[in-house]
Amino acid sequence: MKQARPSITPSKRALIERIANEVLKLVKPTEKEMKAATFYSNELMGRLKSVVPKNVEIVLVGSVARGTQIRGSSDIDIFLLFPKSMEERKMEELGLKYGKGIVKKGQNESFIIKYAEHPYVKVLLKNENIAADIVPAFKISNASEMGSAVDRTQLHNEFVNAKLSKKQRDDVRIMKTFLNANNIYGAEARIEGFSGYLCELLVYHYGSFINAIEHFSSTTVPVVIDPLNKGKDIQNIKELKSRFNKNIIVVDPTDRNRNVAANVSDASLARLMLVSRRFIREPKASAFMAKGYSDKESKEFISGIKRKTGLDLYLLVFNMPDITEDILWQQLKRLRNGMESVLEHEGFPSTISTQNISEKHGIICFMIRNAKRESVIVKGPSIFMESACAAFLNSHSNAMHILIENDRLFSVEKPRFATPKELAGSLVSGKNISFPSYIKNKGAKLFVNKIPEQYSRLVHESFQEKLI
Repeated sequence: MKQARPSITPSKRALIERIANEVLKLVKPTEKEMKAATFYSNELMGRLKSVVPKNVEIVLVGSVARGTQIRGSSDIDIFLLFPKSMEERKMEELGLKYGKGIVKKGQNESFIIKYAEHPYVKVLLKNENIAADIVPAFKISNASEMGSAVDRTQLHNEFVNAKLSKKQRDDVRIMKTFLNANNIYGAEARIEGFSGYLCELLVYHYGSFINAIEHFSSTTVPVVIDPLNKGKDIQNIKELKSRFNKNIIVVDPTDRNRNVAANVSDASLARLMLVSRRFIREPKASAFMAKGYSDKESKEFISGIKRKTGLDLYLLVFNMPDITEDILWQQLKRLRNGMESVLEHEGFPSTISTQNISEKHGIICFMIRNAKRESVIVKGPSIFMESACAAFLNSHSNAMHILIENDRLFSVEKPRFATPKELAGSLVSGKNISFPSYIKNKGAKLFVNKIPEQYSRLVHESFQEKLI
């Protein structure tokens, strides 16, 4: 029987609005937090103004500038916009110089150098628990003038500030909270979800948080959105599908050649559609509450895996270098996929696999059915293929048995690995698998079922993020 699509009746819409308003009270920054962000923004921009040449424009960007930040994340983004005529390396050099030059170490401030498309300065204002990114970029008036992707941010700022109403800015906060509670907020490699700018465009395009989730609860893929043609039929939908080749396409109103949703994975899109349906059918405030992790819960979760599933939990632990998490996450994912392929090829497929990263460690988890094999059967060629048949018999001369089934040869062999544990141990040691550049097998560890307490929360979190 086909399940009816969720719909929002007037009474249900009123209930959702009440819940959303209650959530907003919890996630909208307090007056104190907003005043602190405004004060430090003006303070830092004032310091920069005293050292930066007049041909460099200083602008506040990001969620603080747009009024879409959520409580506890009022970090400041300040762009130094250099003339396009300047050489890029010089622009980067001066951006770092000016950013570092305004830090008052005697007032409990410090800085670190971070790397995106350009290196930039992150100022840490420890007394107020606020950070500020000071980012060099080129001053542009449209996307055709871009020297790098970071230049586009100033255009995003202008669009959002010109288009979003005060109510819609609050709806963006609600949308971010909803996505975050369901592990799909953020475009970074770890999440592959919806960025802050994408949330702003969705609320603008659909008019509100409620309208947006109503749409995602009943839409089909691909989802194609063109905010500049809001409310109108998209004339070039076939061309957009062909050009971007994604299940969700949101055309950047500041750059028609960019899909703002390019980083959104099919899994994140599917999760948004599912949780939107569930929330509309049964609106609850808990839909906005992210799952927490206690040590006790984590230990209980791990101890229950084998009892509840009948599967063994294999935990592989690797030491992580001081490299940006986006790079490490992608490399860990590549290693996990490679290991999963080897496990399947050797006859020990994983039912579920996960990964996670902390400051010092990366983990990969496999859930595998317990098995022990005395032999494996290798399929050979048809006996009618004389040369192939001879080659097979020659290469399997040490086989336990050679069988004939109809016209085909089979070899009964002693397995390279009798158990999943033997194979997993070889993978951790660096055998039968190629490790990516930043993840080394030196110091790597393997645990089966009995997970040390220091890794239990990482394991729990990695599985919890898969749950709906």
